Amino acid sequence: MTDSTKSTVQFLEDLRKERDDLNNLIEALERRLGISATAQISESDDAVQPRGIPVVTSMPIGFFHNLSQAAAAEKLLKMNPGQPYTTQEILEAFRNSGMDVNSKNAPTILYTTLKRSPKFERVGSKAWGLKEWYPERKKKISNKESEAPREEGGD
Repeated sequence: MTDSTKSTVQFLEDLRKERDDLNNLIEALERRLGISATAQISESDDAVQPRGIPVVTSMPIGFFHNLSQAAAAEKLLKMNPGQPYTTQEILEAFRNSGMDVNSKNAPTILYTTLKRSPKFERVGSKAWGLKEWYPERKKKISNKESEAPREEGGD
């Protein structure tokens, strides 16, 4: 790991701790004021919180500058090894960094990009991870390979 990656990962860990501290303060204030925390949760928060996947909401502007969507998604996933992201979460990180992904078919474009790249693995029905995280997954066998006669001797 390079020094810049280490410092970025450390910065991310510091932000997560700060976020956790702020969440605790917010919850305490909500209890004191009698405000229901569930009423404050948005759809995107609701989708993310139960799975425990960190969403990068404050990406530095230009973090993915001059990167393709596939390269930027790989960079994002490598920041949180073993933590898959949904297509929407990846797009949100791109938007937060200033990347222009505002067309209405942006999710379809990103999905197709990730699906075609050999570096990404579809995890479950909604998330993406890096293929290197899942070495135990078996490759699909083509019809030609499965129909080939076996050479086990003994005719």
